[in-house]
Order: sequence, then C-alpha cells, then structure tokens
Amino acid sequence: MRIVIKEGWALVRIQFYIVIILFLYRLLWGVLLYRVVQSAVTPLLLRYPDQGQNELGKTLFWMESQIALTDNREVHMYLWILLGATALRILITPFIRAGIYQSLHTHATEPQSLSFFRGMKRHGLSSIIYYIIELGLLLLPAFWVVPRLYPIVAGALQSPAYLLHVLPYAIGWIAYGWFIRQCILYMQLGTVGGHAILPSLLAFFRQILPAIGISLLLGAGVLLVLGLFGTVAMIWTGMLALILQQTYHFVTSLVRLWHISSQYRLWHTDISGRG
Repeated sequence: MRIVIKEGWALVRIQFYIVIILFLYRLLWGVLLYRVVQSAVTPLLLRYPDQGQNELGKTLFWMESQIALTDNREVHMYLWILLGATALRILITPFIRAGIYQSLHTHATEPQSLSFFRGMKRHGLSSIIYYIIELGLLLLPAFWVVPRLYPIVAGALQSPAYLLHVLPYAIGWIAYGWFIRQCILYMQLGTVGGHAILPSLLAFFRQILPAIGISLLLGAGVLLVLGLFGTVAMIWTGMLALILQQTYHFVTSLVRLWHISSQYRLWHTDISGRG
C-alpha cells in the first residue's frame, strides 16, 4: 500500500495543474454559496429580536419568517438560484472526472493538458451516466433511513442525547457511500482505459483491503488538516482565518487527486497482472 500511495503522489506531481482546476472549481462554488447566504440569510438573522425583548417579539419574528418562506418571491428566487447552481455542478463534475481519468491513463504518452480536455470530450457522456447512477445509489438508502431518523431528530429537540442514536445510521451511510463511489471509480477507470466493466469491478473486490487502507490514511490526513486549520482560525480570526479556509480547499483538492491516482495505480496493477 505504501508503494501505491507513493506512485499516486508521483502522478499528482505530473498532473498538478488538475489540482488548480479542482481548487478553482470548489472555490467558485463556495463563493456562490457565501453570496447567497450573505444576501438571504444574514439580513434575516440581523432582524432577530434581542434577548431583552419579550416573547411576543420572537413570536412575531417566526410568524413573519414563515410567511416570507411561502409568499416572498425573493426567497423563491434564491431557491431557484441554488437549484440551478446544483444542476450546473452535477453537469460539470462528470466532465472533470472524465478528464482526470483520461489524464491518468495517458500520463506517459500525451501532453497533460490535451489529455485532460480530450478525456472530457471523449468520455463526458459516459461519465454523466456513471454519475447519475452513483447519485441514485447514494440516495437510495434515504427511503429506509429518513423515516427512522425523523423521530430521533424530533426527540433531539427535547434532549440532545437522542443525537447519539443517529451515529450508527451516519456511519453506515458513510461506509455505504464509500463502497458505491469506489465501485463506480473502478468501473469508470476500466471504461476510460478500454477495459470491460466487470473485470474492473472485480479488481476493486480483489484489492478492497488496500483500497480501504488508502482511503483511511488519506482521509485521516484531511481530518487532521481540517482540525488544525479550524483551531487556528478560531484563535486568530480575520484575514488569517480566511486564508486558511481557502487553503483547506486547496488541500482537499490535492488529497482528492492523490486518492484517485493511488486507486488508479491499484487498479492498473491488478489489471496488468492478469492481462
């Protein structure tokens, strides 16, 4: 596993420009969300009654907010903006994935920038299909989990201890989501590389333990950086906190590409050994 992670890092160094693309992609999405919150939510919070005011003022505030959510055209406009941005992201993300996978397959034979954009053109449509299947499978457990979580969340309004009952569901859903994403990743690596879907999927099952180890190791690194940046941002607020926040997006983009590259090396080693 250590060798695979090292080889994955070597691929990241070759394709470092993709880290910049991922960073800018996530940064623009974050700026959009920040602008929406700043324009819609912040003015509403500023109107919340002070602690010195009576309960009547708070009751009127909640009544006004409820009316605004049903009748205010501005609220509906923000909802449409979020829906449109989400749809755009769902459309763009598969093309970026296709470019990354193509670049991994041809890192030694084609110029990297040409390979990335050529992959978006060649495999963008199949990547969209994979992405839709992935989203559908990730949301599938909601039909079973949400009805069971509703009474737990309702009870948490009276006692926060109820939230501990959410933990097993959350861990299970996270593990399930990782499994689905890895299956789709290996299948798509096979599609881009010209291999059949089934052998690529079987490669994941044969290499599942190293794949888990890679994800846990790199995931722990991201959590460590997140905890470190969060602690520093709480102690030293202002410009430093803003810089650290944006740096975190860069680190997650870097680790994301590192994870994909390491999984690619794992897939490639298995396929080549049986080819």
